[in-house]
Amino acid sequence: MKTRSHYWQLLPYLRPQRVTIGQALACTVGFVAVWPLLAWLAGRIAAYVGQGNVDAIAQVAGIAALIFLGQKLAQYGQDTLMAKAALSITLDLRKNVYAHLQTLSLDYFETTRTGDLSYRLTEDIDRIGEVVNKFFHQFLPSVLQLIAVFAYVVYLNWQLTLGIVLIAPLMGLLIGWFGERMRQFSRRSQNRVSDLSALLIEVFSGIRLVQAFAAEDYTLERFSQEAEHNRNAKYAAERLKAIQFPVVGFLEAMCLLLVFLLGGWQIAQGNLTGSEFVSYGAAVAMLIDPIAIVTSNYNEFKQGEASVDRIFELFAIVPTVIEKEGAMILPPVTGKVEYRQISFAYTQAQEN
Repeated sequence: MKTRSHYWQLLPYLRPQRVTIGQALACTVGFVAVWPLLAWLAGRIAAYVGQGNVDAIAQVAGIAALIFLGQKLAQYGQDTLMAKAALSITLDLRKNVYAHLQTLSLDYFETTRTGDLSYRLTEDIDRIGEVVNKFFHQFLPSVLQLIAVFAYVVYLNWQLTLGIVLIAPLMGLLIGWFGERMRQFSRRSQNRVSDLSALLIEVFSGIRLVQAFAAEDYTLERFSQEAEHNRNAKYAAERLKAIQFPVVGFLEAMCLLLVFLLGGWQIAQGNLTGSEFVSYGAAVAMLIDPIAIVTSNYNEFKQGEASVDRIFELFAIVPTVIEKEGAMILPPVTGKVEYRQISFAYTQAQEN
């Protein structure tokens, strides 16, 4: 039974990439810091549009274009650097898992399906690399963007922001619930894929025996059952996604309607100008994509958590045949080798 996430065990694999990750984070800070400035410029352009000041509009638009260019360059640096770090982490993890498997005793491989090991070394590790990449180049920038833009809207009008905040806890609870359910469905789906892969390797490696005993119908039935189980597990996860996104999207739409309602009231009270409301609306619009990305990434992180668990389960396995402490080192052998009173067994019941 799972007790806690194994994500923290990835930290040793992140340390060798700390320089690359640090450079990527510097680009991320530049990318995120621009958003409040762009929201402010939107309000300035709206004010100049109301005045019919074409020269001022062109000047602000030119400044905004330069800012956008710098932001996109920072985004490019962030994405490429994080892809480099994530791929290096994936490579190191795959090498270490393979090296650890080489140290295990033969009894482990006698009771373990080859297809399952192959899936863990390929698909599971690739999924972990994707999670690391998305955490730094999507999830973290989105969270920082939410913080920066939210601080700006609080500065503009805290009363208006208070009304929006009322719906945030509900969204957080829903996202957390959906994420935990997604992790469970993902673990089930990955186990089903491993079962299917193991069956294929078993059948194709022994295809001569299958044909010799006319067992094609039997293996076809087993394959059909495993494929059906795999389909059902994946469909359950897709149904959960199909429920989640409309629910979260509906809450986002209600949040926007609330902004317009409260914004009109604040303008009527003289606490907000028209241009400030445009800036506020632009800032709120900048919150929508980060919320969607965080929601999507959270689900993927829960799916990736199942892969992390499956990989570090392998590291927890220890060889059953261990060199005794103080064992004699065999000197160079030049003649006859004679064995006396030697016994060996993987289990006591099978001693030879």
